[in-house]
Amino acid sequence: MKPKVPYLRWRCSMRWYAHSPSEERPGYWQNLDSHLLNVAALAKGFSDKFGFSVWGDVLGRLHDIGKATAAFQERLAGSRQHVDHATPGALFAYASFQTPQDKIAAAILAYAIAGHHGGMPNGLAKGPFAQRVPLTNRFKAYDDSDLAWVNARLGELGIALPGVKDLEPLPFLCRMPQSAQDDKAFRDSAVFSLSLLCRMLYSCLVDADYLDTEAFMMPSRANVRASSRPLALRELSDRLDHYLDALTASASPSAVNDARASILGSCRVAADNKPGVFTLTVPTGGGKTLSSLSFALRHAIAHGMERVIYAIPYTSIVEQTAQVFRNVLGAENVLEHHSNYDFEEDAERGEISRLLTQNWNAPIVVTTNVQLFESLFSNRPGKCRKVHNIARSVVVLDEAQTLPDGLLKPTLAMIEDLCLDFGASVVLCTATQPALAGLWPFGTEAREIVTNRNGFDRAFGGRTQFVWETEIDEQDLASRLVDERAVLCIVGTKSKAKSIYENVKSLIGVAEDQAECNGCCDFGLFHLSANMTPLHRSRVLEKIRARLTAGERCIVVSTQLIEAGVDIDFPSVYRELAGIDSLFQAAGRCNREGTRAQGEVHVFELLSDREKPTPHTWLERMKSIARALIERNGGVIDDELVPAFFRQRYETDGDGLDGKGIFRELTDRGLIESELKTLQLESVANEYRIIEDDTTPVFVPWGEDGAKMLCDLQRRIEHGVEPAALVMRMQRSSVSVRGYLYEKLKEAGAIDDESYQPLAVLQPDVGGNRYYSDEVGLLLPGEEELNDLIV
Repeated sequence: MKPKVPYLRWRCSMRWYAHSPSEERPGYWQNLDSHLLNVAALAKGFSDKFGFSVWGDVLGRLHDIGKATAAFQERLAGSRQHVDHATPGALFAYASFQTPQDKIAAAILAYAIAGHHGGMPNGLAKGPFAQRVPLTNRFKAYDDSDLAWVNARLGELGIALPGVKDLEPLPFLCRMPQSAQDDKAFRDSAVFSLSLLCRMLYSCLVDADYLDTEAFMMPSRANVRASSRPLALRELSDRLDHYLDALTASASPSAVNDARASILGSCRVAADNKPGVFTLTVPTGGGKTLSSLSFALRHAIAHGMERVIYAIPYTSIVEQTAQVFRNVLGAENVLEHHSNYDFEEDAERGEISRLLTQNWNAPIVVTTNVQLFESLFSNRPGKCRKVHNIARSVVVLDEAQTLPDGLLKPTLAMIEDLCLDFGASVVLCTATQPALAGLWPFGTEAREIVTNRNGFDRAFGGRTQFVWETEIDEQDLASRLVDERAVLCIVGTKSKAKSIYENVKSLIGVAEDQAECNGCCDFGLFHLSANMTPLHRSRVLEKIRARLTAGERCIVVSTQLIEAGVDIDFPSVYRELAGIDSLFQAAGRCNREGTRAQGEVHVFELLSDREKPTPHTWLERMKSIARALIERNGGVIDDELVPAFFRQRYETDGDGLDGKGIFRELTDRGLIESELKTLQLESVANEYRIIEDDTTPVFVPWGEDGAKMLCDLQRRIEHGVEPAALVMRMQRSSVSVRGYLYEKLKEAGAIDDESYQPLAVLQPDVGGNRYYSDEVGLLLPGEEELNDLIV
């Protein structure tokens, strides 16, 4: 227990403390007035970016006023009594910053203060999956006498508050529709903006609170954070220009290189356009990654924005893109943030990167759609710290066609409001641009960056030819793959990928026996799916790239994880029928550089699916739309099908683009009428999930790296060290396992989730892991015998 002396000193001197001594600063107590004013100054600066500096100042001055109680001071001195120190400040803000006509501003301040430690609550009711006590219920425990003592404590501390008239007005409520038909869109926009403002201000407060607490209690960590010295955006843009100009000058004359230069030129010119929503529609191989970065940097400089955020749907592409940016701009200027990033591998930048991922205070951030959008809809302090740094940023959404259908409406609304009210610009970047015209909830009209497409057909049009195969037997498909020298086969499910891989492997065995080559016939067969750990997949991809570069035989059977953004090039591709956008993404892995006369993309359906259709209803719907379009087009697959596909994909019964009702909830006029008492911040945060499944991550001690991590984990447990610290590092060596499969593996003794809590570990055994194959990854009970034969 902490010494009581400071508490006794408080009783005599009536000094109030915010934080007790830490290991780094024994004997030092932080005065409450210092903490409140420090946080106020930081939050004021953060919120000034979007025009709400006084609001940020108020939040900082009030957020911890509830610590000025005997009960909380006793807690600092060692008492274990729970003390709610957030609600008093929230209640005082609600009482002090309302007018007889309007309590909305007061409610926004109250939500942010009430949730600054545990998360913002709902207003009136818990709602589905909500666990926090609603704000109105928390207020019921207090009365006017509590407001009086808060006012007295503020006086004792010398903390003066701005008046209600000093708060910047809410511009959202003043927007007027330009026509009668725009009225609903403007009303919806105004209501939605209030909830985003709530999260933005909350973000300013919690980041400021964390930073000041860190500076007092852990100055060494604060010094590491401050040691980050990235280049200014203008210097980064100059560095990128120098690289791209040299690349263009050294490129051999070709139609493809001419088109790439034209795309880059369009991006540079368009950067001066006023902020808002843009599209960048560039064929695969058109150099969109660096061209879009050029636009983003120049656009940010032209309009005084602070950073570029590059959001990507898959972690494998995040890693690839971040490495490209680091190579060009320098590692110290690029922050990579996703669940699989191993900070401990980066000895030089690891600790700085770990700290910067907390609030994205970096000029270039490369992250996932999950990190970006789930943070924007979150109510939790850890996720929300970064949100205020999304304001006044250029956000590039790579592979924009992957935005989830069931969340499309609230996601588009978020994109619009970031641009409308928080000074951001957003670029939707892809080779297969989704047809969003008419779907933007607030009436946005996105502007295309590349309007001059002359020469694109000559440069990119003849690289591949689609061949509509209709139905094919799986055994026949395997035979055709074996006959190819280098071929990629992409299917829609992990089970199909594994089955086709095994069929191909069996045929290769027969071919080797007939040739009597005793294993010397190297067919270079590979499998890729999410049943393999990210580390395992990246090692396999390295081997595949090496074989393709060397011109060696290479047969790859994969799920769709390979087709979006993975830089790989095959002369021939087989793609199981899927959405038209997926077919074109697969074509992007075929004759990518145009070095061959023409590559072929064979689109097929398996005969077995007629008897046993894929149980994935969304996937079946995409296939059904694509099949009908292709057949209507006489079996021809071309660019004309892309917009038609998206139009049909987004035509749903009811409001399938708002499947969780999040947009409906956040634009309900009842929120205004209730003066935000009905705002469901916690419920919305719980409902907005880009990846919705029942999986559990299981660590797989695969390979030398996995074995070392397992030893490290066991050593920590033996010494009583919390293993949770290894969770981030181990995700790169983990597989997500669905609930029923998890239980099967656990019953078979393959998973241990008790010895390594909170981690689950696939049990290793002598001679390797019976339930994890070097070839196909995770095996189910009953399949391990196959692995025994392999090992």
